Amino acid sequence: MPAARTTLNARNLEALGAARLAELLLELSQGNAAAKRRLRLALAEGRSAEEAAQEVRKRLRTIDQASTFLDAAKRRTLLTELEGHLATVTGSIRTEAPAIAHELHWQLLELSEGLFDRSHDGSGSLSGFFQRVLEALPATMVAARPVPEAAAERIAEALMECNGYRQLDRLVGLLAEPLGREGLEALRGEFRARGTPERSAVMLAIADAMGDVDAFAGSFSAEDLRRPSVAAAVAERLLAAGRAEEALATLEGVDEEGLQWLGAVVRRPRIEALEALGRRQEAQGERWQGFLEDLDAGLLREYLRRLDDFEDVQAEEEALDRALAHEDPAEALDFLLAWPDLRRAAELVLRQPHRWNGEAYGLYGPAAEQLEAGHPLAATVLLRAMVSFALEHSRPKRYPYAAQHLLRCAQLAQRIEHWHDLPTHQEFEDDLRVRFWRRIGFWQEVDGLQMPSHGPG
Repeated sequence: MPAARTTLNARNLEALGAARLAELLLELSQGNAAAKRRLRLALAEGRSAEEAAQEVRKRLRTIDQASTFLDAAKRRTLLTELEGHLATVTGSIRTEAPAIAHELHWQLLELSEGLFDRSHDGSGSLSGFFQRVLEALPATMVAARPVPEAAAERIAEALMECNGYRQLDRLVGLLAEPLGREGLEALRGEFRARGTPERSAVMLAIADAMGDVDAFAGSFSAEDLRRPSVAAAVAERLLAAGRAEEALATLEGVDEEGLQWLGAVVRRPRIEALEALGRRQEAQGERWQGFLEDLDAGLLREYLRRLDDFEDVQAEEEALDRALAHEDPAEALDFLLAWPDLRRAAELVLRQPHRWNGEAYGLYGPAAEQLEAGHPLAATVLLRAMVSFALEHSRPKRYPYAAQHLLRCAQLAQRIEHWHDLPTHQEFEDDLRVRFWRRIGFWQEVDGLQMPSHGPG
């Protein structure tokens, strides 16, 4: 069915004719500075890339010199305008005058520091915009083809003077390809001339971009390499370079005390190194140990996938039994639900029904949803834990959710035939009413819900 003639779309507006549209635009822009700037920019684009660039340059300079605080409304308005400028720079200006576009792109990017200084970017919209500016920069640099030394100097200045909020941290990695080896060497020289330490984040990023494993590894002292996180980072790069023997040696030099806390950090590169060296049984042992310690489902799947037929079935049963006996019940529950093995998850919940801390609602809520179809009593235990926690610790913000949980308990009760040693739903609710009768807000929430009539529970 064709759209009505009054529907706002390009075709219907075109039918008004250029003269009428021009009148409407002038009328709508009255008292609207942002609209007037957009119209002026459109007119400049229609004439030439140079004139459009002049409009953009002038406006970016004004924004850079401003000092007023940007509240949410002002920030939204400004971001809309800046998105338009980015589109103009990466569109018509880059096509017709790539060198000018390159200069404006940097000018746009360098606004970030000042704008972060005078706003609270709680929504992340400002950060998101400047990440898009960053991601568009390589294409602009390719089009402009700046001299490597000049490009390196510009990048160094930006990172040293305009990165107070870490908004430019990805710059080296993103520009590695357009810079090429010559440009990266020039960039490394720029930072060395400025006294930047070899182990700084930017120098490590340059080494990574150049694929210079020795420079990356050489930035760390022998003591540094005893730390699991540092050893793992170096080993990963050695592995990527096909140097598995050196990677394994690096990992084996890690401090034993550090492994107690960060053993998982070095486990995956160690497994990869053992596989690369043909030491597959040792790699399997690492996978199994990693599963036992951390209940790492990924490692268990990798372990099982490498077993012979039928062996994997027996090994999976043993692994799931080990998970059931894990020292951390919350981790075990999370693992069994994700695997999934709902039978064992329900068994875990019901083994010690009073140990579950209802504060972990981020785990228990989804867990109860997964369990309620086939294991209503286990789901009830978790729902009760969340209700009891909210009342025992007087958490009014949790009362609406706790009331919903209590309602769900009442509904599940009608499907539960054997309560074992647990109180029935009626007994549980009666106990709550006696112990927490002062939690008026909670009971008001409960009274506002339609509770089912009590059956056997």
